[in-house]
Amino acid sequence: MLEGLLIGGVALIILNLVVRDQTEFRLSRLRSDLLALNSEEKRLAERRDEVELMVAQIGEALMRADRRQTSLEKGCGQLADKLELVGSITGDDPGTSTTEQATDSA
Repeated sequence: MLEGLLIGGVALIILNLVVRDQTEFRLSRLRSDLLALNSEEKRLAERRDEVELMVAQIGEALMRADRRQTSLEKGCGQLADKLELVGSITGDDPGTSTTEQATDSA
């Protein structure tokens, strides 16, 4: 009877050691996975910051391009108005060129 209890106790101790080793192995593997995930998270956070900066720069560039386009359109409109004014003052048709006028008068 005592021998049975001793054998059972030794078996439980061995089983406990095996389970503990397996648990330690799993924990070490989970720890290394967690460290890898933390470094990946940091890398992705840096990448996100870079992308956000790039998006902001692109937005600013698009705004500047839109302002330039608007300014050019306004300038072209003002130039067309001035050409029409010059044409009305001189009596010339603003749509004809000087070579066409020279050909017409010859």
